[in-house]
Amino acid sequence: MTITSLRHHRLVPRPRVWGLALLALLVTVAATGCLSTPGKTDQIALVSSQTINGWKYDYFRNSAYPCSISGYQTFIVGTKVGSVDTDTRPLWVRMRGGGAGWFAPDGSPQPTAGVKTEQSFAELMSFDDPRLMGMVKAGPEGFRVLNVSMCSQDIYSGNNTPDPYNPNTTPDGKARPTTGLIATKAAIQYAMAQYPTDDFFLHGTSAGGAGTFSVAWALQQQGIPPTGIISDSGVVNQAWENYVAEHGISGSVGCAKATTDRGQGLIGRIDPELGDPANQPDLLVSSGRLTVPVVHVWNRADQNSCGDVPIPCPLPDGSTPTMGAAECRHAPLRLALLAQGPGSKSLEMRVCVEGGDTSMACDRHVVTGAAGLVSSDPGSPADYDAAIYTWVKARLADD
Repeated sequence: MTITSLRHHRLVPRPRVWGLALLALLVTVAATGCLSTPGKTDQIALVSSQTINGWKYDYFRNSAYPCSISGYQTFIVGTKVGSVDTDTRPLWVRMRGGGAGWFAPDGSPQPTAGVKTEQSFAELMSFDDPRLMGMVKAGPEGFRVLNVSMCSQDIYSGNNTPDPYNPNTTPDGKARPTTGLIATKAAIQYAMAQYPTDDFFLHGTSAGGAGTFSVAWALQQQGIPPTGIISDSGVVNQAWENYVAEHGISGSVGCAKATTDRGQGLIGRIDPELGDPANQPDLLVSSGRLTVPVVHVWNRADQNSCGDVPIPCPLPDGSTPTMGAAECRHAPLRLALLAQGPGSKSLEMRVCVEGGDTSMACDRHVVTGAAGLVSSDPGSPADYDAAIYTWVKARLADD
């Protein structure tokens, strides 16, 4: 931590976030559906098709799953022009970011109304990234792509779950639940039914990175686990959220999002099984309950995770070693993956990639999207995207 960056950050006490909210959720919220329940695909309809840069993109709407304010969950299936639809090929599922949202007791959308309405073709295509996803699309494996929406802003963890204080209704007057998880499952099922698919990967960034674990675990319980997941810059760590909400760390716009209101609001909107602290990603991995191979890629001082401010990091074993805040957020999952040893099919990848904060190194949030990014962390390859793509090819060869 540099003296300069210390001047930009200070601890500000805030109230606790998760504990009582979690207890209330588990006691009072009725379970709305098992994680293994398949998504509904019978209300999926083609909206439009476009051909762009040698790829045909079909844009669909699933009227079974509403967004939080208006419209319905959408998705795009992309196939390379000239490819054969009946050939068996792998599928790349792109799970966009967009933060976490909720509704205040007065019904107002929080933190804004953004990412809660039906997402257009153009908005979904803006997450068709040139870097890692571009490598996959250009590769000889013949990947098809699936870009899914996140219009419940529920970190892909809403399973037709009741949405507290949401005043919005569907055209037939029904309440709008959160549907990020179940709609993503439905989109994957639909794409795999339309096109023969042997392997598929979940690639999520930020909120999508956190959501990859929810979707992977639910699909595994359904009997169709992904071949692997790439989680970039997002992970659920409830102890970290508690610490930041209690103490506050000013000077980082992204870090300021970790508030009591967000913690309590979000936990009430997701499937109770996914809100259970016993089912956090690191514990799913360490207990062997999640068997899907994982790439965990994250930036050492990600400004969205409070940068490199030193904090006493609450770890699952009860210890509180001092480490940078971003490192602390990812530490439980990092330790769980490293504990699998050299024979593991998973890949733990801490990087150092520059962002926009000149007072702090390694501060960029989301590292697998933009072209031209390199890592200076001695423990990771400079071209970490290429290393992830090599990992993807190795997982394709597993069977």
